[in-house]
Amino acid sequence: MSAPPRRVSSPRRRPKRALEIWLIALLVALVATVQIRSQAEVERSLVGTDTTTLAFLIDDLHRANDALSAEAADLAQRKAALQTGGSSAADQELSAEANRLRAIEGLVPVHGPGIVVIVDASGLQALDLQDAINNLAAAGAEAIAVNDHRVAMGVAVVQTPNGVSIDGALVLPPWTISVIGDTNRLAEAADLMTQQMHSDRRVRQATYRVEADVVITSIITQRPFVYANP
Repeated sequence: MSAPPRRVSSPRRRPKRALEIWLIALLVALVATVQIRSQAEVERSLVGTDTTTLAFLIDDLHRANDALSAEAADLAQRKAALQTGGSSAADQELSAEANRLRAIEGLVPVHGPGIVVIVDASGLQALDLQDAINNLAAAGAEAIAVNDHRVAMGVAVVQTPNGVSIDGALVLPPWTISVIGDTNRLAEAADLMTQQMHSDRRVRQATYRVEADVVITSIITQRPFVYANP
């Protein structure tokens, strides 16, 4: 009885299979390279970052998803209210949103719970003040003023030969930073910030206090649009 013939793989299948294996290996290597480079880039960007800023970054990342989910739910509720409430509800919603935007942009006086940070130091630069403002903003500050000068997006904090200026106005130490927002988060941020400042030889005093009603009366003069026309 003759043995059954042996199956011989087609010469055409071998190169095709080898090509598929090579492509898979190349894809895996590419993904691994991109991941390693991305991780190295992130680590490189964090080199030299102080512990306070890292703590705020981590905390901000943890809160980001919750904030986005809450905002999405709020927008869905607004949409439902506008669809069922008619024009009067829409007018009220638009008016409330306009007032909120004016407060965010620093165009109107505001008040509410918050903290007051006092920093008395010699030799601090604009970068030091900007770091403090950024840390407080990351902690949820809704309104900030330094020595009765309102700080908002687009307001320049600049180092000049005479000292630090905010929107062209000189702000000499001591700095009184008034902040409105969630007092728990702001106090947590201020505590870490002032502790770090105590180790700086330039700083004579760095304290903060929580207040039930922080009043910020300073406003930013609204600038006319030059390039962006409706």
